[in-house]
Amino acid sequence: MFHDFEELTLVPSWLEKHSPNIHGRMLFGGIKRADILALGIWEEFCIYLLLSATAAWFNYPLLIVAATIPYLAHLMLHLVFSIVKRGYVPGVATALLELLPTIAYLTALIKLTHSPAWQWVLIILIVAVLFVVNLGWIHWGMAVMGQRLAHK
Repeated sequence: MFHDFEELTLVPSWLEKHSPNIHGRMLFGGIKRADILALGIWEEFCIYLLLSATAAWFNYPLLIVAATIPYLAHLMLHLVFSIVKRGYVPGVATALLELLPTIAYLTALIKLTHSPAWQWVLIILIVAVLFVVNLGWIHWGMAVMGQRLAHK
């Protein structure tokens, strides 16, 4: 949530002053409204919370491992965006702060996970596909919502 708060509070003003384009792709989905961005962040948080609760309920840490990997990739992407943009990009400060603790947390979870290799492949693949599909869906939804609210 610490990282999400940095994104939520700083993305709208950053987008007003900077081009959100990186190689033809829009950072943050080009969303400039904090309320719409908050919905996207909230939705992703709910998915992570649901996966974590399910993992705890069934004592299945592999599910948390699979959900944490996309978050780790998200943190690393902020670093890449900052390097490509040659400056500050919202989320990079907390990405730097959270990167090592997230890796340590992931490492500890991996040590607790004694699932067979086929489960590792299957669960990580399914969760990764779900996160990628959801990311596309939520960015599309935020863009549609932004367009509808702009016309009111």
